[in-house]
Amino acid sequence: MNYNAIYMVAIDHDNSNFKHSNFSEYSIKSWEYWCKKNNVDFHVITEHNKDYGYPIWNKLDVVDVCDKYEYVGIVDCDTMIKWDAPNIFDTLEDGIYGVKDDINMNWVVNSVENYRKEFFNVDIDLDKYINAGVVFLHHESLRVYKILRDFYIQNKDILDNWNKGGGREQTLFNYMAQTNDFKINLLPSTWNQLNIIKSELIQHNWQVDQKVNDWSLCNPQEPLKCKADHDRTPWSMKYGYITHFTGFPIEHREMVMKYYWDLLGKNYE
Repeated sequence: MNYNAIYMVAIDHDNSNFKHSNFSEYSIKSWEYWCKKNNVDFHVITEHNKDYGYPIWNKLDVVDVCDKYEYVGIVDCDTMIKWDAPNIFDTLEDGIYGVKDDINMNWVVNSVENYRKEFFNVDIDLDKYINAGVVFLHHESLRVYKILRDFYIQNKDILDNWNKGGGREQTLFNYMAQTNDFKINLLPSTWNQLNIIKSELIQHNWQVDQKVNDWSLCNPQEPLKCKADHDRTPWSMKYGYITHFTGFPIEHREMVMKYYWDLLGKNYE
């Protein structure tokens, strides 16, 4: 067993109209490669724990699966890590690490308000509100998922039938982390590139990489379609380490993630 681990939930379930396995295969391939390269154990959960109403809550079982590791990363199955991303575990100390989620502040504010009214009646610091789709923790901070699991069990009926908007586990995770005084460390956005469509991070700058802006290398009839030897790495991968395929309809994720893999998959061989 290695000292560090990555934990991912990739479960198809009857309550979803879309199969996560249609796109999670690309996520799994990227993380398998990176974990093997960096001597990190990789745990993919594909069987649903029937104690939970929705697959996303299987994240909470990380406290059982990964309780012996020094550091653990919990990542969603719609993420891809760059093949040559550095080993983030070498840089971590104590606490919880994540990227601030401020891409859609209207969603964040409404989510926090909905859960606050229902359960907490206290505010949290939105400057420390992190996206729960990519989180790294020291062993001692893994306890936040135990606290969240206990909270889920106590409020299972409400949470399994939650229809007030604001997602499911993310805002609750932030509440548990902040109200229980866990140290929250903000990572640069390179470790969780969010909303790549709206931010145009799916684009690429092949022309910048040429020694000369030689447009003759492109088809004049289709000037944006360049020859295969041009670098067409999307910006989210070229200038970031983890691309998170969220912020757009789930039915489009398979198409976009396949596009990335078709472009970049050779780097993971």
